[in-house]
Formats: sequence, C-alpha cells, structure tokens
Amino acid sequence: MDILNLSQREFAQRMGVAQGNLSSLEKGHQLPSCFFLWCLHATYQANVHWLFTGVGEPVVK
Repeated sequence: MDILNLSQREFAQRMGVAQGNLSSLEKGHQLPSCFFLWCLHATYQANVHWLFTGVGEPVVK
C-alpha cells in the first residue's frame, strides 16, 4: 500500500473487499481466502506464486 501511496481503506476498496478484512490479514489474525488472493492479483497484478513462496517477482509484468 505504501508503494502505491494508498491508504488501507483505498487499497481494500479498489479490490472490493472490506477494510476490516485487510486489517485482520495484516495483523495475522486470519489467512487470506482464495477470493482475496484472486482480487489482489486482478486488481494489482500481484504474483500469487510469490505470495505463497517468496520466489520470483511480487508483481506480474
């Protein structure tokens, strides 16, 4: 979110998810759902393989 210069609320809104869910994920209170990962990829081109493994680039080019 810092890289994109977005607030947590704006970041979540663009993905169509609740800000509270994003907050819970960041705090480690819950794991991301498949839907959340899909939204993250679709909205921000996040590399899901990188999210799971840390291998490769964080963003799909």
